Amino acid sequence: MPRAGNSWSGAQNATGHLVSVAFEPRYATDDMYALRQAAEDGIGIAQLADYVVMDQVASGALEIILPDWTLPSGVVHAVFPSRRGLSPAIRSLIDFLAAEFRT
Repeated sequence: MPRAGNSWSGAQNATGHLVSVAFEPRYATDDMYALRQAAEDGIGIAQLADYVVMDQVASGALEIILPDWTLPSGVVHAVFPSRRGLSPAIRSLIDFLAAEFRT
Protein backbone atom coordinates (compact mmCIF):
# COMPACT_ATOMS: atom_id res chain seq x y z
CA MET A 1 0.00 0.00 0.00
CA PRO A 2 1.38 3.47 -0.88
CA ARG A 3 2.64 5.55 2.02
CA ALA A 4 0.99 8.88 2.73
CA GLY A 5 2.27 11.59 0.43
CA ASN A 6 3.13 9.33 -2.49
CA SER A 7 0.64 10.60 -5.01
CA TRP A 8 0.45 12.79 -8.03
CA SER A 9 -2.30 15.20 -7.00
CA GLY A 10 -4.28 17.73 -8.93
CA ALA A 11 -3.87 16.15 -12.35
CA GLN A 12 -6.68 16.91 -14.75
CA ASN A 13 -7.60 14.01 -17.01
CA ALA A 14 -8.85 14.19 -20.60
CA THR A 15 -12.47 14.64 -19.44
CA GLY A 16 -11.53 17.56 -17.18
CA HIS A 17 -11.87 15.76 -13.85
CA LEU A 18 -9.26 16.37 -11.15
CA VAL A 19 -7.66 13.15 -10.00
CA SER A 20 -5.04 11.99 -7.53
CA VAL A 21 -2.97 8.95 -8.39
CA ALA A 22 -1.38 7.08 -5.47
CA PHE A 23 1.77 5.09 -6.14
CA GLU A 24 4.56 3.15 -4.45
CA PRO A 25 7.90 4.58 -5.58
CA ARG A 26 10.58 2.22 -6.88
CA TYR A 27 13.17 5.00 -6.88
CA ALA A 28 13.13 8.39 -5.17
CA THR A 29 15.33 11.39 -5.84
CA ASP A 30 15.01 15.15 -6.04
CA ASP A 31 17.28 15.21 -9.11
CA MET A 32 15.11 15.48 -12.24
CA TYR A 33 17.90 14.30 -14.50
CA ALA A 34 18.56 11.19 -12.40
CA LEU A 35 14.81 10.49 -12.46
CA ARG A 36 14.78 10.92 -16.23
CA GLN A 37 17.67 8.47 -16.51
CA ALA A 38 15.83 5.97 -14.31
CA ALA A 39 12.80 6.21 -16.63
CA GLU A 40 15.07 5.70 -19.65
CA ASP A 41 16.56 2.64 -17.92
CA GLY A 42 13.09 1.14 -17.50
CA ILE A 43 12.77 1.58 -13.72
CA GLY A 44 9.25 3.01 -14.10
CA ILE A 45 7.35 6.12 -15.10
CA ALA A 46 8.15 9.66 -14.02
CA GLN A 47 6.41 13.01 -13.82
CA LEU A 48 8.90 15.51 -15.22
CA ALA A 49 8.90 18.98 -16.74
CA ASP A 50 8.72 19.17 -20.53
CA TYR A 51 12.12 20.84 -20.84
CA VAL A 52 13.78 17.93 -18.99
CA VAL A 53 12.48 15.27 -21.40
CA MET A 54 11.82 17.01 -24.72
CA ASP A 55 14.96 15.66 -26.42
CA GLN A 56 14.32 12.11 -25.16
CA VAL A 57 10.68 12.25 -26.30
CA ALA A 58 11.74 13.59 -29.72
CA SER A 59 14.30 10.79 -30.12
CA GLY A 60 11.87 8.09 -28.95
CA ALA A 61 13.90 7.22 -25.84
CA LEU A 62 10.92 8.24 -23.69
CA GLU A 63 7.21 8.30 -24.41
CA ILE A 64 4.45 10.50 -23.03
CA ILE A 65 1.90 8.05 -21.66
CA LEU A 66 -0.92 10.42 -20.67
CA PRO A 67 -0.76 13.16 -23.32
CA ASP A 68 -4.24 14.56 -22.59
CA TRP A 69 -3.59 15.02 -18.86
CA THR A 70 -2.40 18.29 -17.37
CA LEU A 71 -0.94 19.26 -14.01
CA PRO A 72 -1.56 22.42 -12.04
CA SER A 73 0.96 25.15 -12.65
CA GLY A 74 3.37 26.00 -9.89
CA VAL A 75 4.58 29.14 -8.25
CA VAL A 76 7.73 30.96 -9.33
CA HIS A 77 9.60 33.13 -6.85
CA ALA A 78 12.21 35.71 -7.80
CA VAL A 79 14.38 36.32 -4.75
CA PHE A 80 16.75 39.25 -4.61
CA PRO A 81 18.34 41.24 -1.75
CA SER A 82 16.68 44.62 -2.24
CA ARG A 83 15.05 46.80 -4.85
CA ARG A 84 17.58 49.47 -3.99
CA GLY A 85 20.65 49.10 -6.13
CA LEU A 86 18.99 46.55 -8.40
CA SER A 87 20.76 46.48 -11.76
CA PRO A 88 18.70 47.30 -14.84
CA ALA A 89 19.36 43.79 -16.20
CA ILE A 90 17.92 42.11 -13.09
CA ARG A 91 14.95 44.51 -13.01
CA SER A 92 14.31 43.66 -16.68
CA LEU A 93 14.48 39.94 -15.93
CA ILE A 94 12.02 40.28 -13.04
CA ASP A 95 9.62 42.29 -15.22
CA PHE A 96 9.91 39.67 -17.98
CA LEU A 97 9.24 36.79 -15.57
CA ALA A 98 6.27 38.61 -14.04
CA ALA A 99 4.74 39.13 -17.48
CA GLU A 100 5.41 35.58 -18.72
CA PHE A 101 4.15 33.80 -15.59
CA ARG A 102 1.11 36.02 -15.00
CA THR A 103 -2.07 33.96 -14.72
